[in-house]
Amino acid sequence: MKRNCLISMLACVAVLAPSLVLAWDISGFESANKDRGQWAWFTGQAQQCKEPIPVPGKFTRAEWQQFFTSDKAKLPCGGAGINERAVKHIFLFLHSHASDSENPMNQKPESCG
Repeated sequence: MKRNCLISMLACVAVLAPSLVLAWDISGFESANKDRGQWAWFTGQAQQCKEPIPVPGKFTRAEWQQFFTSDKAKLPCGGAGINERAVKHIFLFLHSHASDSENPMNQKPESCG
């Protein structure tokens, strides 16, 4: 009986553990794809999260980096709609259009609905 309980608990931890990640590894984000990041941020994220998705120009590069590396809870829905495979693409997009970048994005592009 105890063995079945232990197996059930381990199975639950294995399923829930990826969603409990507090930060992502964004090293090497410079070689990601900004366009894919834009789509994943505005479209992919919005499909999983009902909170408003902020434009990149709402925060500085340092703030975006903090959210992705140590303060994921401050992202919309705690980052729940962000696919692990798209993290570097999204971060490059947000970093490239942050408020202190050369090309800040202060409104959502029409192509993103």
